[in-house]
Amino acid sequence: MIRLLVTILTLAAPLPALALSCLAPTIEGSFARYAAAEEAYVVVNGRLTLDQTRMPEGMTETTPPRMTHVAARLSGTFLNKKGFVLPFDKEVTLEVSCVGPWCGQIQNDTDVLAFLRKDTQGYALAIGPCGGAAFSAPDPAMLKRVTQCLVRRDCSAD
Repeated sequence: MIRLLVTILTLAAPLPALALSCLAPTIEGSFARYAAAEEAYVVVNGRLTLDQTRMPEGMTETTPPRMTHVAARLSGTFLNKKGFVLPFDKEVTLEVSCVGPWCGQIQNDTDVLAFLRKDTQGYALAIGPCGGAAFSAPDPAMLKRVTQCLVRRDCSAD
């Protein structure tokens, strides 16, 4: 009887908003993912600038777009076998995707470690609701780990 009452009360209660469940991305996992991709990727450490008003708002919009392209600039250095030593200062296209009301987010004027896809149109950075292509405020340990992934081909977490 109690179980029936609990079931009825549960069904009568307002339903909570559905939550998006994502595993926290890691540098190692992202490196492995983009290294195995068919497309060409580069890893860049630098400052990302963009017009924040062009980003989709997600939860505050009734129906956010599935994909929004936002022009941005990334200035810093890209990774090669000697580390982050070669300059990178390019326009990039942010490919901001939404899944239902959850949209990828990134802030203007922030330091990032980014996995950029390079194709005939230039460079693109996927900004999805679960992350993985851009890591904000990378610390020296993070930069060391991604360098180790490339140089030593050892991408295990320490």
